[in-house]
Amino acid sequence: MGYPTDANFQDFSSLQGEADSLRDAAQEVTEQVLKRQVPWDTYQKADLINDRELQLIKRYDKQERALQKSLLLDEDGMLYVQAFFSLLRSIASEEVVQYVLALLEDMIKEGGSPVVSLLKQATTGQGSGDTCAILLRMLQRPDWFTKEKAAFVLSSLLSFSGVGPGSSSSLGDDPSTSQSLHTFVEWLCNELRTPSNDRSEQTTITCLSLLLKSMEIREIFLKSNGVGCLCAHLAPSHRTQTLYECCLCFWLLSFYSGAVNEMVHLNVPKKLIEVVRQANKEKVLRVALMCIENVLKCLKEAGKGTAEDSDSKYSKLLSKLLENGLNKAIATQRMNSYNDEELLSSMEWLEEKLEQGVKREISSFDKYADEVLSGTLDWTLLHKQEKFWKMNVNNFVAKDCAILKALARILESSTDERSLQVACHDIGQFVSHFPHGRGYLRSLKVKPMVMKLMAHPDPEVQKQALMCTQKLMLSKDSLDLLSLS
Repeated sequence: MGYPTDANFQDFSSLQGEADSLRDAAQEVTEQVLKRQVPWDTYQKADLINDRELQLIKRYDKQERALQKSLLLDEDGMLYVQAFFSLLRSIASEEVVQYVLALLEDMIKEGGSPVVSLLKQATTGQGSGDTCAILLRMLQRPDWFTKEKAAFVLSSLLSFSGVGPGSSSSLGDDPSTSQSLHTFVEWLCNELRTPSNDRSEQTTITCLSLLLKSMEIREIFLKSNGVGCLCAHLAPSHRTQTLYECCLCFWLLSFYSGAVNEMVHLNVPKKLIEVVRQANKEKVLRVALMCIENVLKCLKEAGKGTAEDSDSKYSKLLSKLLENGLNKAIATQRMNSYNDEELLSSMEWLEEKLEQGVKREISSFDKYADEVLSGTLDWTLLHKQEKFWKMNVNNFVAKDCAILKALARILESSTDERSLQVACHDIGQFVSHFPHGRGYLRSLKVKPMVMKLMAHPDPEVQKQALMCTQKLMLSKDSLDLLSLS
């Protein structure tokens, strides 16, 4: 599976997202910084930059974008980049540092992958090994603008490898680079845990959406407990670009089995279902569904060669997805006119697997029996599936009515509100589907237990008890007329 269409890492301008239309405060600040007139001659006279660097900087600074891009992509392009990084090494002035970092960010967003490749070449090799260290030091500065720009530039440099999301290539063959990766990932995780600025979340997630292309960084991120930190920020209420990039991070993590297990443990798929349910942008819906699809495929692959049954991680997740309404969310989104092939492909794949899951669930009475006999009930998929009741209602009176007796014990002695709700519902379903069900329930004295629950303090228990009582007291024909009215 390739990158989602909007995850265009060949064109970093896509990462600006809605900034062009919203013209938010941060973008305005960046534009103001880029308008600054820096006295380059003064720094040359102070021997902070040499004559050659001064010429290169003046030739590039404040020029039209087309000319700037042309200068970067010609044979001397690397010299321009090296000149600006030289400024970061030699000049401590906050205004100049901010200006240079904003300029580097602008280079990356406007020039895309070719410029990132150029930056990578210009900042590696002899005499330039301290580039990552310089940018990491910028993260310790007090002003957020410097931190934000340094983080983006560093993410771009560390992430560029020209490989896909499933690659296992290493970025940390150089010990200094490896240490930089660990330090930077830990900084990002700390920003997720305790934001130091109101833009921390957006900046951190953007950086991670670049970095997590690398398998090595995924491993470092997992070891830093990053999945849990990121999970707390997966919310449909976010602005579209931040939500998209957060989902993109999880999709990239879904190519790493260790991260997949952690995502399942932290209920990330459930949160993604809520994103699917509320998504009003195609790119957000696409990457959320692709992430769920990839998680299922990873678990399925991990289950090969082992006993693949209803207790497997794959089957359990499939059941959870059904219980949380993924099939209904996809059906609702189907009502929109989507044409994206990746999105439609994910929808079709998931619908097929979910349908298989429904068939497996309703054909397994043992799973239902285990839940009832445990004495604790929940609104799992089986209770609400009409096909399940039609197929399995006779099993309720098998083995001397063992399941009915277990439901009666829950009604009589359970203090768990959810269990009482579900037990009332299931008794009502049994009556509706079994021709002579009332006789069995009469012998177990179920009706008084249910009627007593109509006065229960919990409103939902009252509601389910009332509905169950109606089914116990009225004939099937009467119930049909009541439902029609």
